[in-house]
Amino acid sequence: MTQEARFSRMLPELRKANLVEATLACLKRHGFQGASIRKISAEAGVSVGLISHHYSGKDELVAEAYMAVTGRVMQLLREAMAQVAPNARERLSAFFRGSFSAELLDPQLLDAWLAFWGAVKTAEAINLAHDHSYGEYRRELRTLLAELAREEGWERFDADLAAISLSALLDGLWLESGLNPGTFTPAQGVQICEAWVDGLQAGGRQRFTAATEGC
Repeated sequence: MTQEARFSRMLPELRKANLVEATLACLKRHGFQGASIRKISAEAGVSVGLISHHYSGKDELVAEAYMAVTGRVMQLLREAMAQVAPNARERLSAFFRGSFSAELLDPQLLDAWLAFWGAVKTAEAINLAHDHSYGEYRRELRTLLAELAREEGWERFDADLAAISLSALLDGLWLESGLNPGTFTPAQGVQICEAWVDGLQAGGRQRFTAATEGC
C-alpha cells in the first residue's frame, strides 16, 4: 500500500497531525515564503491534490498548523499549572516553568513561531489564527493575574493591561531564544518572569492601576 493510500485511510485527526508536522518541517527549512503546497505534500508523502481536497491553499494549511501548535502549547501550560498548589502565585510559577520547558524551547517549534509571526500580516487566515490563539493565551494570563490581585487584595488592578505586558515579556524571551539560543538559560528565563511578578507585588501593580484610572 502506498504512503498516500495509507494517509487517505487515516483517521481525520491523524491526517491533520501528519500534515501539521510536514508543514512545520517545511516552515523550518524554507520559511513561510518558501514553503509551498508542493513541498509540504512531498514532506507528508501525499499528492498536492489530496491536500487541496482538505485545504483551500497554503495560507489555510499554515493557519491550521498555527492553531495546532498553540493548542499543544496551551495544553502543556495547563497541565503544568494543574500539578501545583491551587493559588495564583504558584500557578504563575508553573506557567513560567512550562514556558521554558524543553518542549517549548524545541528549536523546530521556535523556528515555526518565527515563521508564523512573519506571516501574520501577509494572510488573513493566519492573522485570524493568530488573533484567536493569542486571545486565548492572554485570557489565561489575565485570569491568573486577576486571581493574584484578589488573593493579594489589590484594588482596581488592570489585569488586562498586566496580561499584555507579561505576554510581551514572554514573547520577547521566546524570540530571543529562537534567534540567539545561548543568550540565557531556561532557568534564567523563569527568573526574569518571576522578577516581573515580584515587581508587581513590591508596588509595580500601581502602574497598572494608574493606567486604569487614566493617570
